[in-house]
Amino acid sequence: AHMTTKLTFVIISIFLLLISCDKKQSNLEFEKSVANEIFPALLDSVFYDTRLTPPPPPPPNSEWSDSTAIKWDKYKMIAEFEKRKAEIEKDTTKLVIAIVDSTYQINERAKKELIDFYKDFEIELDTLNIKESYKIKLTDLKHADKFKLKYRSELPATSKVWKGDYDFYLSGITGFSRIQFDRTKNYGVMISGFGCGRLCGFSGLVFIRKINGKWIIDKIKVTAIS
Repeated sequence: AHMTTKLTFVIISIFLLLISCDKKQSNLEFEKSVANEIFPALLDSVFYDTRLTPPPPPPPNSEWSDSTAIKWDKYKMIAEFEKRKAEIEKDTTKLVIAIVDSTYQINERAKKELIDFYKDFEIELDTLNIKESYKIKLTDLKHADKFKLKYRSELPATSKVWKGDYDFYLSGITGFSRIQFDRTKNYGVMISGFGCGRLCGFSGLVFIRKINGKWIIDKIKVTAIS
């Protein structure tokens, strides 16, 4: 009888362990599905096309003198900008976006900001441990047809990435963190950003929520600019 009791205990322990593993897996699968669903809107929101740099502002009046050779022609510059914009919009060249291979870590600031941002809804943080990163699967990420995704690890490390002699146009680098949800899993925050050059880019907090069964971006709050 003692042996039977011990065997029953072992079987129950294994069963509980399997349930726990399955729940952990399903939580992560749920989070991945949300990240994949929000990604097209995220990329569209953070993307900055450096080919479309607007015309510079006119210099201050104090710099003008009769000897100034180049006169400021606002209308000509705007016309050139609009012409360039039209050319780029017709261009079918794929814009390569490098995706940081694994998710960033979420931080305490993001958690506090999530509660504050949705304070009207009196949300409570989900207590699930999300410290571990996971490898992002590029084939799961949907995006506009003009983009092509590559892993960041396929390109040179550090700022040398912007000096590479590629047979494609590197348009930017992005990535995203694990998602901190509330207990109801209807609100969340993630960290993302966009790099478009050595001194061109930003990072910020992305507040997301579920409306009518669909995840939307409520706001991107910029926290750092380079």
